[in-house]
Amino acid sequence: MFIVIRYFRDFLSYSSNLFIPKMVLLFSGILILLTSSQAYSLENFKVLQTNTITDQSGFIHLFGEIRNISNESQYDVAIHAIFIDKNGQNIGNASGLASVRSLNTGQISPFEIIFLDKDKSKQFSDYALNFTSKVGNQKPDSIVVTSSKSKPDIFGYYYVSGRVSNVGNETATNVLAIASFYDNNGKIIGLSSAIAEPNNMTSHTEASFTIVMDDKIQSSKIKNYSLTIDSDQYVTKQS
Repeated sequence: MFIVIRYFRDFLSYSSNLFIPKMVLLFSGILILLTSSQAYSLENFKVLQTNTITDQSGFIHLFGEIRNISNESQYDVAIHAIFIDKNGQNIGNASGLASVRSLNTGQISPFEIIFLDKDKSKQFSDYALNFTSKVGNQKPDSIVVTSSKSKPDIFGYYYVSGRVSNVGNETATNVLAIASFYDNNGKIIGLSSAIAEPNNMTSHTEASFTIVMDDKIQSSKIKNYSLTIDSDQYVTKQS
């Protein structure tokens, strides 16, 4: 899986010594645009785990978790997947965003990528990942989860609800609760998110959230979950 990534990194290193009009690179049939504000950052992230699930409609969902291993905060983190058949041929590409909108150094975010070509999905065997991101500012860990609970309902949906507190001195805006779901083996099998109520939290106030996992097949396999609360100013501390 990571052979493609290594070749891609070597190609970028080599191409830096070449003049390529409009900074357009062609790699394995993929058109890649490089700009000064956003660049491929293979060295900034570590993939902690991945898991592929095919849903009832035949679409492939690639779930995973990445850690920011760079010395700087990274935001607008996009994960790009090249899907490969058993012969090593590219059968398609898809991308997704890290659920945590800005990753501090050492912080983890889940992600989901959906491959929407059902015909090509039948040929799927492997994949390779690369990333784009922008350098941002470190966020204080001034949002705290004060309580949480989870339960399935009679219809097969899985709910996670709780309360969060803004212990910082600034208003936290666009507060988002993110849940990653794991099976009995600790593999990520889904993720979901919900906007907190209220969405903007003034200093030393609380908000509530309710997250719904609506994949009934995977909901029945949930054994554990983790929570991250994100906002424009603050983020929860990860253990």
